[in-house]
Amino acid sequence: MSRFFALAMVVLVALVGNVVVVSSPAEAIPSCMAAGDVTLLGSGCVEGGLNFYDFNVSPVGVAAKIFLGTLSSVKGQDVNLGFQISHDPSPSGLADILFYYTVKTIDGTASLAGVDLFNAGHNVTIRETVCATPFDGGVCQSGLLANLIVTANSSLAVPLSSLQSTAYIRKDIQLLQGAFISEFTNSHDLAPVPEPATLLLLGSTFAAIGMAVRRRAARKASEVSHLG
Repeated sequence: MSRFFALAMVVLVALVGNVVVVSSPAEAIPSCMAAGDVTLLGSGCVEGGLNFYDFNVSPVGVAAKIFLGTLSSVKGQDVNLGFQISHDPSPSGLADILFYYTVKTIDGTASLAGVDLFNAGHNVTIRETVCATPFDGGVCQSGLLANLIVTANSSLAVPLSSLQSTAYIRKDIQLLQGAFISEFTNSHDLAPVPEPATLLLLGSTFAAIGMAVRRRAARKASEVSHLG
């Protein structure tokens, strides 16, 4: 008994000595609603089941910053990000703002199906490229999903070439002389998730088809046996 007790104490000491201290959970990723300067969002932001991160703004010929304001919203299967641009001074010639970010579905229950872009600027053209792989030197080397050009005060909706859980987005915001842009909206369309009732109906349909095929095969086998 004493040997058993001694062994138990040794095991207990060993367990206590190897206790793993669990660190406190990481700080929650903030909402994209009014998130502020996108370059300060280290872990990105979340909205409507999507995580937006790796924001990068590279002004060319104009001092500019991009913010996420209160225009962001979720409407049905559309997750809309309302961006605000601060640039000063207004360019005297052609200037560019190269803007990159990555979007990823959080729980895998839905997929990215398309993008919509609304450009409310004046003398501004936004060229957007959506890629399935990270950009290399500013170029989508493989996996081009969508390419669109939106001129001032216009919008465009483009379905992706295939459903994606992660997409890499590059915007070339071109500013002409006297250009003014205060905001633009980018929507990220999700493929609808089938309702449980729809899945049940689909399963029942497949089961009925399977039964019909088996019955037909059995009937043919019976006819063959009778002919023999």
